[in-house]
Amino acid sequence: MAIFRRDGSRLRPSAGLYGLLAPLLAGLIVITGGHARGQIVDEPASTPAEMLELGHSIAARDCSTCHAVELTGNSPLPEAPRFRDLHEQFDVGDLSEALAEGIVVGHGAMPVWVYEPDEVQALVGYLKSLEPAPKSGN
Repeated sequence: MAIFRRDGSRLRPSAGLYGLLAPLLAGLIVITGGHARGQIVDEPASTPAEMLELGHSIAARDCSTCHAVELTGNSPLPEAPRFRDLHEQFDVGDLSEALAEGIVVGHGAMPVWVYEPDEVQALVGYLKSLEPAPKSGN
């Protein structure tokens, strides 16, 4: 049984993959009280430092299996871009809508992630924090 199907140049999960994962996901939803990804914090982040920490926690939880999410190191999956380099390809602020609606871009095996508005803000803020500081024009 194929667990991924080719959709143009992208690999997408097949119905067979969902069939394999359904019992696991159902168990996770029961264990976590309805939050399939689980919650990192009990209360919403409010300060810039808390938002940055939330963004880092989301990146570490959901992305670090494939991507380098820190200021150093290489991505475990070579074709997955390092987060600190994303700004070289596009404005990471433009990811907000994709993260809120379910990001489906990226490397072939990238899962679809959907985030709440505060998670989107935190993750985009974290990605922006990895960009080098602008050089002063002296």
